[in-house]
Amino acid sequence: MVREKLLELLVRHSYRYDASASFELASGKRSKFYVDCKATTMRGDGQALVGELVAAHLPAGIQAAGGLTMGADPIAIAVASYCTRSGRPLNAFSVRKESKKHGLGRWIEGGVQRGTRVAVIDDVVTTGGSTIDAIKRCREEGLEVGAVVVLVDREEEGGLDAIRKEAGPAVTIARIFRLAELQARAEAQAPSSGSRSAAG
Repeated sequence: MVREKLLELLVRHSYRYDASASFELASGKRSKFYVDCKATTMRGDGQALVGELVAAHLPAGIQAAGGLTMGADPIAIAVASYCTRSGRPLNAFSVRKESKKHGLGRWIEGGVQRGTRVAVIDDVVTTGGSTIDAIKRCREEGLEVGAVVVLVDREEEGGLDAIRKEAGPAVTIARIFRLAELQARAEAQAPSSGSRSAAG
């Protein structure tokens, strides 16, 4: 099963737990849990799985997928590749964190133009800030946001609710995994006497 295989890769390569709450998140807060999705989404054996799972959450009419660089980049490329190979042409794009300082000075790079109907992708959501930034930038650049797909929802600080509020009721919002799923799988695999619940 594709979802089970990707969950296994995320737990093995991306999920970390430290009881001392040593991980600093993008929001500046500290947490016992850290999920580095790029350690999975940039793996050769993760790309096809990511592409297939994200594609399954894209509504009809989506022409491109992408989000804020760089967490969304490997996911966008994976889903574009999977969809196109499957007979559903789809492009990828990347939203810069600041505009390009030379050439055309673009905020968004890739296979999109004004009016393109897009899915905004993110690898991990906590507060939803990076996803919301990507949604706003896409709209400012004339793209039509039709869906948002999150690979891992940490279920903290109302991130997904904030995304729903920003996106609006007409936009499909989907998450593929919850942090609790990664935690449960890691704990089930950990030695009973171990204090660390993730493999390196």
